Amino acid sequence: MRRILVATDRSQSADRAVRWAADMAERYEAELLVLQVVTERAAAVLPELTRFAESLGARALVETAAEDPSEAIVRAAAQEKADVLVVGNVGMSGRREFLLGNVPNRVSHNAPCTVVIVDTSEGRR
Repeated sequence: MRRILVATDRSQSADRAVRWAADMAERYEAELLVLQVVTERAAAVLPELTRFAESLGARALVETAAEDPSEAIVRAAAQEKADVLVVGNVGMSGRREFLLGNVPNRVSHNAPCTVVIVDTSEGRR
């Protein structure tokens, strides 16, 4: 395992998945990539995401998705040649177009690599 990609929307629950992925990357001495999927309207998130990723020793990636974040996540995993893709199981930011809902399911069925769905519900790590 050389490269781990984790998807986040920077919500509190998604940050739990990022920290889980960061622990995994450290344990396996793998490169960590932190991906945030945004709409075109929110494309200015890169500076903040970069600071967050660098605090974890990771590289930041931003993908734009008009409607389905799972497609952007799968596309980034393929482009970055990720060995493992990590996503959380709890909703993303409360915005309808980015509700996690079925995103982990779509990601797990379409990703070109192993997918880990982290339980990010309250009280979990």
